[in-house]
Amino acid sequence: MDDFEVPSVPYHSEIPRILFFGLLGVTYFFLAPLILPFILVYFCMGYIIYRNQLLNVYAPKFETGGKFWPIAHNSTIFSLVLMHVIAIGIFGLKKLPLASSLIIPLPVLTLLFNEYCRKRFLPIFKAYPTECLIKKDREDLNDPSMPQFLENLDAAYHDPALMPIQYSSSTDGHNSPLLRAAEV
Repeated sequence: MDDFEVPSVPYHSEIPRILFFGLLGVTYFFLAPLILPFILVYFCMGYIIYRNQLLNVYAPKFETGGKFWPIAHNSTIFSLVLMHVIAIGIFGLKKLPLASSLIIPLPVLTLLFNEYCRKRFLPIFKAYPTECLIKKDREDLNDPSMPQFLENLDAAYHDPALMPIQYSSSTDGHNSPLLRAAEV
């Protein structure tokens, strides 16, 4: 009987789709306001479905440590700045200079908020906490395959640029060319 393997979350296909629909919804609802209810329904249904799947269906194969959140934050900031630029353009085309000029500070404030978040929160996502690293090291000490892994570690990769060059030797003492001329 085959063992059943619990599937993992297909990050490679799901996350870009969610970010793309977020970009479309946030950016283009000025041009087509009819898109907003559909995007809201998509995200509400997505929240219900993905929450159920993450809690009850999928099993995590690895812990990302929150490495995805800077990507989601950057794409959201990009969507907001693009939305502001589109709104300035639309209000400019509709000859609403007051509305267009009132939106000009929004991209600046959004980028300042992004810079604040990068300085405040990005270091948290760049390195794991020491507590987690110590726990992982203690788990690795009890792993029976660790001594074999450490023995093979020094020979695991050899950089070709650092390998000694081996020339082919000929019997006549001369270096032979790579291509020989055809004998007649």
